[in-house]
Amino acid sequence: MASIKRRLCFCLILIAPILVLSGTCLSAQTPEAKAKPNGSISGRVTVGEKPAPGILVVVGGQGSSTPVAQATSDAEGNYRIGGLAAGQVNVSPVAPVYVVPANAMFGQGRVVNLAANEAVEGIDFKPTRGGVITGRLTDGDGRAIIEERINVASVDENGAPVRGPISRPTNFMMYQTDDRGVYRIYGLPAGHYKVSAGDDAARIGGIRALGSYPRVFYPDASEIGKAAIVDVSEGGETKNIDIKLGRRSSTYSVSGRIVDADTGAPVAGVNFTVGIVQQNQAENYVSGTSGPSSASNSQGEFRLEGLSPGHYAFMLNAANFGMNTTPSPKVYSDPVPFEILEGDVTNLEIKARRGLSILGIVVPEGITDKTVLARISKLVVSAYVNSPPNPIRVLPSTSTAKVNPDGSFSVEGLSPGKVSLGIGGGAGPGFTMSRIEYNGSPQNRGIDLTQGQDISGVKLYVSYGTGVIRGQVKAEGGPLPTDALIRIFGNRQGEAASQINGQVDSRGRFLIRGIPPGTYEISLQVISLGQQGPPRVPPRFQKQTVTVADGTETEVFFTLDLSRKDVP
Repeated sequence: MASIKRRLCFCLILIAPILVLSGTCLSAQTPEAKAKPNGSISGRVTVGEKPAPGILVVVGGQGSSTPVAQATSDAEGNYRIGGLAAGQVNVSPVAPVYVVPANAMFGQGRVVNLAANEAVEGIDFKPTRGGVITGRLTDGDGRAIIEERINVASVDENGAPVRGPISRPTNFMMYQTDDRGVYRIYGLPAGHYKVSAGDDAARIGGIRALGSYPRVFYPDASEIGKAAIVDVSEGGETKNIDIKLGRRSSTYSVSGRIVDADTGAPVAGVNFTVGIVQQNQAENYVSGTSGPSSASNSQGEFRLEGLSPGHYAFMLNAANFGMNTTPSPKVYSDPVPFEILEGDVTNLEIKARRGLSILGIVVPEGITDKTVLARISKLVVSAYVNSPPNPIRVLPSTSTAKVNPDGSFSVEGLSPGKVSLGIGGGAGPGFTMSRIEYNGSPQNRGIDLTQGQDISGVKLYVSYGTGVIRGQVKAEGGPLPTDALIRIFGNRQGEAASQINGQVDSRGRFLIRGIPPGTYEISLQVISLGQQGPPRVPPRFQKQTVTVADGTETEVFFTLDLSRKDVP
């Protein structure tokens, strides 16, 4: 079951940035289109008090894991990376055996908002030597367990979980045992950990549908509270963290038919998902979904193998598969719960209903430049559906549609619920959705989509601009918190949908570009991701009103008073 959870978590990590950026100014952090950009970033890499030569430092673009430039530190630990375009980038050393301090948004490295042709200096790094945890996994008969996942959780000296920015390892395979059952996890920050293995559900659709091991925490505990604390020192190696698992449990299958809810006829070629049902207080919810590579056959029949005992929900949702190359019927279903005990689940009947659609048009507002107007057809409309109350709560689904040359669009395959619309795509910088209208009324809180009802006549008003908001956040009473995400956001007055967003970088600077002209109310927000709880932040009512014009920069300054004790 943990394998499913890991897939789901990975999918959610991928979806999260899309949800954040939708409906915002598309060019908030997009690099300027310069023929020959000449920005640069320089700094020094040291280990302890000594220079660290030969360390590769890479610059990655915002929202991308692909480096755009790189350099190697010299004999004095200095590096310089030139030829950079303006925009938000992430700068990070590539040093797997070292620990690089993580930031809240991008993990390891530092975020830099680079202005056009700006030479940024002093982006220094002081990595520390990482520690190692190594050991061996065996089963109930003393045999080595091969290719089993190891889980390492950071805790404090009392064994309580530690919350903080996620450090993303460059080698995920080191968290898996080799052909001897041995694992060796390196590059760990000095600290305290709890190590476990097991609860590794079969890979759906794969060849390892062999069951799962009950979770065991080192040295021999079934609960994390009873696990031993494993200490890791800087540059040290903690050996013999061996774990003995029990016997692998059996796995089972779920099978049935997908039929039309109205006619009872089989529905072929439908992609489906199976989610793990968990309970939070009195609410049942699907923590995520995973599905097989094959769809229902010509008789509407489906079969999914490799499920460990547990509670699940079976769902159809065409919106989840909008990026599939193979067309799937645009149908949906309510989540159908089922439980795996000690046998297969058969004859599960799933009633498919026709997916709903939203038809509308993108309306340019105040745009007269023909070149800009032509780019509107490159926009993509996104619809995010929050399902109505159900005995099992599911994650929001997403569907997208291209904008036609005449500005029309049709988002299909939606399920009932509250629908929020946004724009994205490859139209380039400067476009912002200013407002949404349906039946002549503003729809800032979303559109209600009910079963059997398609909606038409939706108008998405889009503005365009070349204004810039540039600013600085000054910290008083201490340095800016590195374990928090600090962002600037706001709306044009009277237009709740016209959102602009920008992230504060490691120097306290922010830059939001491509803003349509107008008066905006902007705010500073600090989102704590650190282990010490919410950082001290300005009062929630601290906002500023600024006026933005095309082709000009507006400067904004915020003060983050870290000495205050009366702020939640």
